[in-house]
Amino acid sequence: MSRTTPSDRLVLSPFDRAIGAIYIRKLYGFRFADPALPAEACDALRRGLSASMTQYPFAAASIELVAGQGPVALPHQDPAATELCPPLFVVKNIAEAGFPCTYQQLCEQGVPPSVLQKEIFSCLPEHPKPGEVCPALGVQTNLLDGGLIVCFAFHHTVFDGASATNLLRALGANISARRTRENCVVQPAVLERLPYPERTAPPPDLSKFPEYDFSNAPLLKASSTSATSRILTFTADKLATLRSEVVGLLQGTAGPDDFVSTADCLGGLIWVAVMRARQAHVVPHQLTKWAIAVNARRRLEPPLPAEYFGNAVVHSVAISELGQLVAADESDINIARITCAASRIRQAVDAADDAYVRRRLDLFSFVPDPADIPIASKRALDMPNTGLDFSDWREQGADFGLGIPGTGSTKPDWVRKTWSANEGAVNILPRKGGRKGSADWKVLLALSVEDMEK
Repeated sequence: MSRTTPSDRLVLSPFDRAIGAIYIRKLYGFRFADPALPAEACDALRRGLSASMTQYPFAAASIELVAGQGPVALPHQDPAATELCPPLFVVKNIAEAGFPCTYQQLCEQGVPPSVLQKEIFSCLPEHPKPGEVCPALGVQTNLLDGGLIVCFAFHHTVFDGASATNLLRALGANISARRTRENCVVQPAVLERLPYPERTAPPPDLSKFPEYDFSNAPLLKASSTSATSRILTFTADKLATLRSEVVGLLQGTAGPDDFVSTADCLGGLIWVAVMRARQAHVVPHQLTKWAIAVNARRRLEPPLPAEYFGNAVVHSVAISELGQLVAADESDINIARITCAASRIRQAVDAADDAYVRRRLDLFSFVPDPADIPIASKRALDMPNTGLDFSDWREQGADFGLGIPGTGSTKPDWVRKTWSANEGAVNILPRKGGRKGSADWKVLLALSVEDMEK
């Protein structure tokens, strides 16, 4: 079956419809010392964005959530005539609106999540409602003393992390080249969609998908009524040492060819640490889960092109009994526990092969109402109590420039997510050097206030 759709319509794949209709907001901070250049900077962003949306028709679309049927992508009737006005493109002086600090002060404070309220930096709703038509992409340019903070609100129905990164790369190239929409064309790979499987097989066995629970059981309530988020910083040297210790223990107990990545080891450390904090309200034999967002582009056979625009992510789940990760009589985290967790994470990532991805395509095609899928994920994972949901954003924008006039360095000083206390969420933030280099690793972690303090 062909994966290419005609250019006169926008078709959502099973993954697009299953992901959940929410906005993912990322903030890119730049020093901006010249008060005479805001208009030039905003014009460059607007022009570059118009060109990029011409190259990526899904970014220019509107998304409507239809109750009982899921999202629908409404193409812009004439992408070349796209007018970038609110809510597609907004300019706001947040200093005049009462933002409590200058850009320099914000940086000196470490850009804490608590001051990055989404209502300040973006005008789009967090959760679009049924019947509401919202843009696939909204950009708000936020001005403050000494700085410029650009907020990109990516509608998750058409953007996963790789798609958002592709758009940002195109935006930077278009701004730097002063390219206009008249100079841009749509590449065929951008319009390619994952197909719906043929309905020839029996319905999938729902028990074979540990990342989902399609029962009618109510969602479990959090043990606490308050949640918070913090940024944890790890040096590259310390993580290299951690990985060396984990690899050494694995080679002595498992096999000489067992592989774990630095991200696996960091994930194992966080998984163990969080469950130590939670163990007072979790029984020792209870299962705990670490869900990993896995880019499926290169795992499919044949692989999807790198330029594939849309959602191509599956969730794989590492599972362990609590007692294998923590013990009440242990005064500190030991390397054996971290190694156990890291090994489970790697096994889960490696399990996401072509067959794994295609079984999820079958599942998503079978579920009548796509809105049931993210609910089933929440029910299975139980993030406030026994589960954690992990995403790796290291390569999503810290290492390439947008070319905005007046920002000095074209690369952002930092990248953050707007405030979100989604208990159990773990995000490695975009990092200079991506998977390599000596830059610190920053992890955004959301937990209950009580568990965070432990």
